[in-house]
Amino acid sequence: MLPLPRILIFVTTLAATVGLGLYVTARSVAPQRFATARAQRRLALASLGVVLVVALTEIFARRYAPFGGGWWRPLVWAERVAGFTLMITLLASLAAQLAAPLVAALAGLFARPPAERQKLPEAPEAEPVLTRREAVTRAVSTSAAGFTSAAVLYGSLRERHDIELTEVPVGVQDLPPSLEGLTIVQITDLHAGIFTGRAELDHVVARVNRLRADLVVITGDILDNNPAHIPDAMRALGRLRGRLGVHAILGNHDLYTGGERVRRGLAAAGISCLVNRSVKVHTGDARRGSITLAGVNDVMAHRLEGEVEPDLVRALQGADREAPVVLLAHNPVFFEEASGLVALQLSGHTHGGQVNVAGVAGALLPFVAGRYVRDRATLYVSRGIGITGAPVRLAAAPEVTRVVLTGLRT
Repeated sequence: MLPLPRILIFVTTLAATVGLGLYVTARSVAPQRFATARAQRRLALASLGVVLVVALTEIFARRYAPFGGGWWRPLVWAERVAGFTLMITLLASLAAQLAAPLVAALAGLFARPPAERQKLPEAPEAEPVLTRREAVTRAVSTSAAGFTSAAVLYGSLRERHDIELTEVPVGVQDLPPSLEGLTIVQITDLHAGIFTGRAELDHVVARVNRLRADLVVITGDILDNNPAHIPDAMRALGRLRGRLGVHAILGNHDLYTGGERVRRGLAAAGISCLVNRSVKVHTGDARRGSITLAGVNDVMAHRLEGEVEPDLVRALQGADREAPVVLLAHNPVFFEEASGLVALQLSGHTHGGQVNVAGVAGALLPFVAGRYVRDRATLYVSRGIGITGAPVRLAAAPEVTRVVLTGLRT
């Protein structure tokens, strides 16, 4: 299971977002209905109740939800989708309230002068009229809630399941002629658990196997958080087939789940786990040339007791110095350290931003998705398969990556 502080941080943040978002959104969208102190108290109590429900759902689902979620899946889906939608609406409401005075001032510049207004007949007494600030806030909040709800539903029900196949040709300096055209199929960030269950993994495995790859690699975050899901996930992944083998590394979520348990599960499934080590890959005769496939532990490993830091030098000990190196590293930031030692690094971790509307993830992450080149080294960051947090993908469709190696001769 996730370390207790991480669970508490996630659950507290999600529950508080849902509760506060519900309270602020309700008052922004219907200010007249919640104008009295009594109505506001009722709304506050309802919001606190929702906070409690969300917190308990998350805590118990992490402990008791079966692989694939079972009947827990719709509950967790509903509260996380609501949380994400309310978070965006909350931010929009707060922005509207900050901007409302400016909007009101600008509107006043174009209002009719007092003398002209006095000529008009007075309107009869009616219900309290919204102030300009309340009107602006309601319009923005309602629009944000409607637009976000539609986008989130699309991202959750459609785009999250629309797995793309990405072809990535990579030129490798001095690739042995015998390995020209070698194919590596990469999958990553499965997050097997509540939202990636048996049906989803079976679909991914079948799709990968149809590609008939030379190598199949899994670049971390195989599990989401529950060690009880390891056997089911490994039974599905054990059906992966690569002509020259199937290899994996661990991601931060695998370490939170239990690094040693995940490594034992991979071994039982016949999948080689590369933790700061490497293997030689050739077509059957090493004298005709080979590449070195290396893997390192996740960059967050040092925060967890019993885990070793990523160590590429150790991983390459004993490897053929003339052989090009293909590195599996879950977090793409490791490219900063590895670029001078490898021909190609395959990573995941980012989910392509997961919600990357207008490329917003690029302002937060140095590597988001796709190809990056430094000197003679190439980094490819896959958007992965699964999700973390909200079960939503927008402008970051899941992908299976098929890498084709081609030689660059000196």
